[in-house]
Amino acid sequence: MAVIFMGTGGSSGRTLAAAAAALPEDLAGQPIRFVDTQPFNLRTGGTTAYDGPGEVRRADPDACGLKRHTSSWSANMLLNGGQAMYRRMIAYAAGLIGADADVIVTCHDRIYIETAMLHAARRQGAATVLLQEGPFCAIGHGAPRSRLLRAKALAAPLATRLLRVLPPIPEYGMAGHDRVIAASDSYRARWIAAGLAPETVVVGGIPRFDPLATLRGAARPAVAPLRVLYLVQPFAAHGKVDTAAAHAAQRALAEGLNAAAARRPIALTIRSHPRSSGDDAGVLRGALAFAAAEDRGAAPLEAVLPETDLVIGHYSSGMLEALLAQRPVACVPVPAAAFAEAAEADKQIWLTRIGIPVATNAGEIAAVLAQAGAMPATVDWGRIGEEVGTVDGHAAARCAELIAEVVRRRAR
Repeated sequence: MAVIFMGTGGSSGRTLAAAAAALPEDLAGQPIRFVDTQPFNLRTGGTTAYDGPGEVRRADPDACGLKRHTSSWSANMLLNGGQAMYRRMIAYAAGLIGADADVIVTCHDRIYIETAMLHAARRQGAATVLLQEGPFCAIGHGAPRSRLLRAKALAAPLATRLLRVLPPIPEYGMAGHDRVIAASDSYRARWIAAGLAPETVVVGGIPRFDPLATLRGAARPAVAPLRVLYLVQPFAAHGKVDTAAAHAAQRALAEGLNAAAARRPIALTIRSHPRSSGDDAGVLRGALAFAAAEDRGAAPLEAVLPETDLVIGHYSSGMLEALLAQRPVACVPVPAAAFAEAAEADKQIWLTRIGIPVATNAGEIAAVLAQAGAMPATVDWGRIGEEVGTVDGHAAARCAELIAEVVRRRAR
């Protein structure tokens, strides 16, 4: 029997690779397959980076007849035939999984290709496990703010329940899994409150955060350039934040960096997001008075953090990774009203309340840069622990054992 890992872009490949590499010895003889559904992403396409064990299979939208008419999943599914397209998707997913699948492990379970994979797995008698990829996961989504998203929210029940022309989209983690592996006790409680049976949800941690357990900050000479890492987020390109607001935040950041660089040397690196498909930092670069280095994100963040003195971001989960590696972090918030969904704005609001410096304009940004140094004593590690769980270098082993328990239980 085979163990299937299903990735969908972002950091899911790293999370699943860590769990796959840590599978216990009694599963070592079973085939492992990684199925990449990222090519179905209507906004960015691309593939998921995965360096774990086993065979890699890339899903191909053309192979099941899915054409890209629009970047909206629901609209695109309707234009491709709705439920008829979904049935073809399930049949295609069955081939990707293979008839010998015993369990399918995924970090995501909401878009149609993901739920099609889960349906196919269950039809073939396989179990399904959701492994929480990282922090800032929305269990139940807040009210949409943009007109387009409000219209979609109103149309969804009509399309899925009344007309039944589309399959439903479940809330995160609520797709009927045999096991949900939460990052922390806080997330476990949230899933149980949302309706999952307590015995279904267990706590494992975040496998991709294991390397952070060994990183510690090192003192820097006062005369050295301040090494600043800016974490880019493609939230404007992906429709999560109003474009004008996103550009205004980058211009303010550039103005603050320029002012600070006039007083002390700054070595700035601009790091791309895993889901960036274009130049998401063009406005910042165009407004800088000095050259910045480029980091396309080929190496994991923990490989870059030892050479960083200050991390600046908006609401990236990478900011939490930096804190866990004992690197000072500053938040440059986008106005809450600029977010298309309240749940996205809530992530940023949360970050502004954990005790890190928050800079809303060029003057405040310049002040943070001028004072950058040791970790602030105000950081609320308890609240951070609610998002990331225990970071001790053993999350991958814990999650792998929890996956193995599902396989063993079904084999009895």
